[in-house]
Amino acid sequence: MILVIDVGTTGLRAVVADDGASLVASEYRAFSPDSPFPGMVEFDASHLSELVLDAARTVLDVAGQPTIHGVGIAAQRASAVVWERSTGQPIGPAIGWQDLRTVGDCLTVRAEHGLTLAPNQSATKLTWLLANAAGDRDHGDLCFGTVDSWIAWTLSQGALHVTDHTNAAITGLYSIGARDWHTGVCELLGIDTAMLPTIVD
Repeated sequence: MILVIDVGTTGLRAVVADDGASLVASEYRAFSPDSPFPGMVEFDASHLSELVLDAARTVLDVAGQPTIHGVGIAAQRASAVVWERSTGQPIGPAIGWQDLRTVGDCLTVRAEHGLTLAPNQSATKLTWLLANAAGDRDHGDLCFGTVDSWIAWTLSQGALHVTDHTNAAITGLYSIGARDWHTGVCELLGIDTAMLPTIVD
């Protein structure tokens, strides 16, 4: 059996499927982002975790507590979450992929360094969170991830800080040639690569 967590823009679904990919059980939880000002889209990552765990537990109960051989996560790719490694608590709101608060930062980075980033990528969302929500926290204790990383961390109780190549590529921090984090871009943006998830297949 496989457990699938699918996080959309208005809710999330937990599904148990059998080895032939047939649906065994499904649970839905409504979950919508907030828009405190025009162009800003954010959400409470802790609340998302609670809903994911509740839906996962319920769907596994409904399916008769099957043995799970794998977990699939489908999520909003470029949304950005930053949390403390030591506590597992987010340092501020998660910033949705639709958020436009860093348009000016993208223009500045392009003008000053020739680096083209889009506001729907995670890179400038991460730098915004570090500048506006991290306070005096040690950046070495911080973890960054898109929603897939956050859910993997949640489901594994902090054992896994991972993402895959497709989610890493959408952040603006990935080197396609190296198939790893782009150290030059991270250095330019003041991002410690130690806070980025391990990239796995």
